[in-house]
Amino acid sequence: MNTLELMSHLRSLDIKLSVNGERLECDAPSGALTQTLKLEIAERKLEILKFLKNLSTSSTQQPILPVSRKENLPLSFAQQRLWNLDQLEPGSSVYNLPVAFRLTGLLNLAALEKSLNAIVERHEILRTIFKAVEGQPFQVISPEIPSILSVVDLRDLSQSQLEIHAKQLITKEALQPFDLAQGPLWRVKLLRLAEEEHVLLLVMHHIISDGWSFKVFFRELTAFYEAFCADKPSSLSNLPIQYADFAHWQQQWLSGEVLASELEYWQQQLGGNLEALQLPIDKARASLKTYQGARQFLVVNQKLTEALKLLSRQQGVSLFMTLTAAFKTLLHRYTGQEDIILCSPVACRDRLETEELIGYFNNIVLLRTDLSGDPSFPELLTRVRKVASGAYDHQDVPFQKVVELPNLVSTPLSRAMLVLQNTSTEPPELQGITVSSFDVGNGTANFDLSVSFEEQGGELRGVLDYKTDLFNTSTIEQIVRNFQALLETIVVNPEQKLSELPIFRESSTGQSFDESGYLNGSHSDSKESGEAFVAPRNQLEIQLSEIWEKVLGKKPIGIRDNFFELGGHSLLALRLVGEINKSLGKNLPMSTLFQLGTIEEISRILSQKESLVLSPSLAIIQSGGNKPPLFFLHVLGEGLQHCRPLVSHLDPEQPIYGLSLGLMDEISKKQIKDAAGYYIKELQKIQPEGPYFLAGIQCGGRVAYKIAEQLHAKGQKVALMAMLGTMTDHNSLKKLSFFGKVSAHWNHFSRRGYPYLLEKVNMAINRVKNNLMQLYCKFYQKLGLPLPQICQDYLYRDKQSKGNSQWVFMPTKTYQGRVTLFRWLDDIEFYESDLGWSQMSPGGLEIHDVPGKTLSMLQEPHVQVLAEKFQSCLDQAQAQS
Repeated sequence: MNTLELMSHLRSLDIKLSVNGERLECDAPSGALTQTLKLEIAERKLEILKFLKNLSTSSTQQPILPVSRKENLPLSFAQQRLWNLDQLEPGSSVYNLPVAFRLTGLLNLAALEKSLNAIVERHEILRTIFKAVEGQPFQVISPEIPSILSVVDLRDLSQSQLEIHAKQLITKEALQPFDLAQGPLWRVKLLRLAEEEHVLLLVMHHIISDGWSFKVFFRELTAFYEAFCADKPSSLSNLPIQYADFAHWQQQWLSGEVLASELEYWQQQLGGNLEALQLPIDKARASLKTYQGARQFLVVNQKLTEALKLLSRQQGVSLFMTLTAAFKTLLHRYTGQEDIILCSPVACRDRLETEELIGYFNNIVLLRTDLSGDPSFPELLTRVRKVASGAYDHQDVPFQKVVELPNLVSTPLSRAMLVLQNTSTEPPELQGITVSSFDVGNGTANFDLSVSFEEQGGELRGVLDYKTDLFNTSTIEQIVRNFQALLETIVVNPEQKLSELPIFRESSTGQSFDESGYLNGSHSDSKESGEAFVAPRNQLEIQLSEIWEKVLGKKPIGIRDNFFELGGHSLLALRLVGEINKSLGKNLPMSTLFQLGTIEEISRILSQKESLVLSPSLAIIQSGGNKPPLFFLHVLGEGLQHCRPLVSHLDPEQPIYGLSLGLMDEISKKQIKDAAGYYIKELQKIQPEGPYFLAGIQCGGRVAYKIAEQLHAKGQKVALMAMLGTMTDHNSLKKLSFFGKVSAHWNHFSRRGYPYLLEKVNMAINRVKNNLMQLYCKFYQKLGLPLPQICQDYLYRDKQSKGNSQWVFMPTKTYQGRVTLFRWLDDIEFYESDLGWSQMSPGGLEIHDVPGKTLSMLQEPHVQVLAEKFQSCLDQAQAQS
C-alpha cells in the first residue's frame, strides 16, 4: 500500500502518528501495532514524515466546498491538459485505461448491474462530458444514469475459439476511442464464456479517472454487490464533495502568488540548458507522432527484491529512489549523458476529501539528477533522494505549467518514465465469485520508454512499455537483461562508482559500447538528419519562422523543417497554434499541424482567402490560385503520401485537397463503411457545387468512381474522374496459359535483364517469409496467446493486401460519365489491358500509359511522365467545364 493508504489503514486501527521535529511519534491502542506494521512504518518513515508535514500545510489551505452546478464548471489542470491533447489528436485511444478480471462462479447479474448504477449515481465524474464554450472547455454533468453494462454471450463458441475471441473483443474495446463531448467516458463489458465463467472489462478515459480511482471503484463495487445480493443497504458513507468541486477549488487555490511561489522551485530545479534524453532508438523518429506500442515483462526475484529493500533502508531512501538511481545509471550507460530527467507519476491525494473520489488527480513530476563526477552508488542515491524530496514537496504544480517554462518548451520530456506501484489494482471481492486478473493492454505507449514496477508475492514485477516505431524487440530485451544485471551488481557491492559497474559489451542490434561500457551514439536520438536549410521566401513565412523559433527556442528554422523533428511535442504544438492564431488573426485547426508540420505547408493554408476548419481526414495539399479545386482520394490507412511527388510537378496555382481515411482506429472503421458518402460531405464543405475534379489513387480510384456516380445522380457535374493505377477489383489479372506466362516473363527479361530476375527471386523469398510468418501467427492464435506486435503488423498488412468486402469498394452502380485511367506499363501483360474498366465506363474510357509499376509510377522519375499527362488532362477538363 502507498503512504496515504497506510495512513488510512492506521487511522482505522486508531493508531495516531505525529511529527516532533524530525522524529515520528506513535500513539496506539494495546496490541494494535503489530510487528509487520512496525516494520512497514520504519521502512516508510521518510515518506510518512513528509506526508504529515504536507498534511499540516494543506490544513491551512481553504477547505474544498461544494459549488453551484448552475454555473460553468471548470476543468482541473490535469483535465485541461488531456482535453487540449484530444483537440490535437481526436480519436486517439492512448489515454484509455483498461482493466479486466476473470470471474469464476455463479454471478448475480442483476446485482452487478445495480452496483454499477449505484456507483454512477454516487460519482458525478462518471456522468460528466466536456463541452467547449467559445473555445473554453467546461464540465457538464448529466443527471441521468446511463446504461453502462454490455453483455456479450460467447457460449456458442468452441473452447479453442473462446479464449481467442475473448482476447480480440477485449483488445477492440480497449482501443475504442471516446468522444469527450458526447460520452459516456467509460464502459463496462461482460463476456459470458460459460454459465459460471465471465470476463469483466472496464475501460475509462484518463480524463475522468486514474490508477487510484480504479481501487475506489472496485472497493465500492464489492460493497454494493454484497449489499444488493443480501438485499440490504450498503455501508458506504455519503461523499462530502465531488470531483467538480475539487477542480473549482484547485483553479482558485493554485493561481496568483501561490502558483508563482510553487513554480519558483521548478524554475530553479530545471534551469539552465537541458538536453533531451538521447535514447538508443533503432528507427528514425517519424515527423508524425505515433503511439503504437508493445511491452516486455521482467521479474526481480524475491532474494534480489529483499536485497534492494535492505540497501534502501541502510541508505535511508525508499525503494523507489533506489530503482530510480539504478534506472538512471542504466540510461547514463546507454546515452553517455550526465544530466538525466525522468518522469514519474504522483497520486496528489494528500487531502482527506479526495481519498474516496473517482477522478483524474494524479500528476507527473520531473526528476532531474546530476550524474557527473563518477559518483559511487550511495552518493547517487543521496542526489536522487534530494531531488525526489523536492519534487514531492512541490508536486501540486501541474505538469503542463512546468513544461511551459521558457527553457523547457522545445525539450521533449516524455521520453522515459519510471513507476513503482505501491499497491496493485486489487480485484473486487464478489460474494461467491473467484476473481483473478486478466491481462489486457491497449497496444499503445505514451512514453518512448516506460518501466512500471509493483510488488507481488515478495517479488518486484515490472512491465517495460515502449514505442514500436522507435525500438526493435531485441533492443528492449537487451535493456531488460542489462537492467537486471545492474541491480544484481549494485546490491553485491553498492560502494562501487558508476564507472566500476558492469560493462555492457555488445548490443543485439549492432550498436557498440566503448571501452568504458558506454553506448556509442551513432544510432541514438542525436543522429542528424542532414536536410538542407531553406530560408523564408515571403513575409508570411518570415512571420511563421519567427513564431517557430520563439516557441521551439531554436535558430534558424527553415521552411521545410518539420516541427516534430525539431523537438516539438503535443503540448508545444498547442502553444505554437495559439501563437499563430494570436499573432496572425487566423483560426488554424490544431490537427492541421499534425497533418503537415512545416512552415511551407502551413503558409499555404494560411494564404487562403477563407479560413477553413478541416477534419482529420481532409488535408490541404496545395492552396492558392483561382482554379476549381482538385481532390485526391486514398483510403487504406496510408494517408496521402503517394500523391505528394505528383503534386510537386503540377501547376503551383492549382488548389489541391486530399481525402484519406485510416483503418487502425474505430472511427475510421465506421466511416469506411460508406467512404463515398463520407467523402462527399467533406469535399462539399470546400466546394458545395460542381463541376468537380476527382482523382483516386489505387483503391481510392474506386471510391472516386462511386463519388462521381453519386454526384452525377444528384445532378452535379463531374468534369474529371481520374484513376491512378486502379483496378476494378483484385480479379483484374489475366487468365494466362502456362506458355502465355512464360512468354510474358521472357518479354520482361528481354527488356530489363537480370534486375528482373533478381526482383522475382526477392518476391519468392518474401513469399517464403510470409508463409513462415503465417505459421508463426497461427501458432499464437491456436494457443490463445496474445499476438506479438510483429504478428499484429503482419496480419494488418496481409489484410490490406488481400482486401475484403469493406475495403475493396467495388462499385455497385455505373457512372455514366467519362473515366480517365492512368495505368502502369512494367507488368501490364499480366493484367487485363483496361484493368477491368471498359464495361464500367459507358461514357468512354481514356487510357494513358505511365512507365513503372503500381507504386513506382507515382515516384521519381516515372512520376514526371505521369504529372505531364495528368496536367494535360486536367487543363483540358477545366477548359471544357
